[in-house]
Amino acid sequence: MENNVTKILWLSRHNMTRDQYVDLQRIYGNYGNIEIKQVSKTVNGWQDVVDLGYDCDVLAVVLPISILADLTNPRNNRKPVIRAKSNRVPTGKSVLNPATGKEEEEYLFEHVGWEQIESVVLSVKEL
Repeated sequence: MENNVTKILWLSRHNMTRDQYVDLQRIYGNYGNIEIKQVSKTVNGWQDVVDLGYDCDVLAVVLPISILADLTNPRNNRKPVIRAKSNRVPTGKSVLNPATGKEEEEYLFEHVGWEQIESVVLSVKEL
């Protein structure tokens, strides 16, 4: 942390919402003193994320579970890994799904908080 500023990597296809930003200020900056490093790109694995966030204190990410598992492994990364939580809220409107050509209910995503991913445990069974 430089000059009491917490630098946060935001790795997502979407821009951070105002609600997400304000919530990060509450968590890490005492309602101030945070800097967001926005990156919108596809990563191939945990090492890409660590490289992108080399100058950050916190890694806020939207990633597949397999990359999250490696990223939260302390042999690979020691920085906090967080993700946004949200609710899908129906708008009452219909929209045309370009993939199917059918009308579907429209939803908005409402920010409800952040969670820190401490570890990922995968339990499998042979079939």
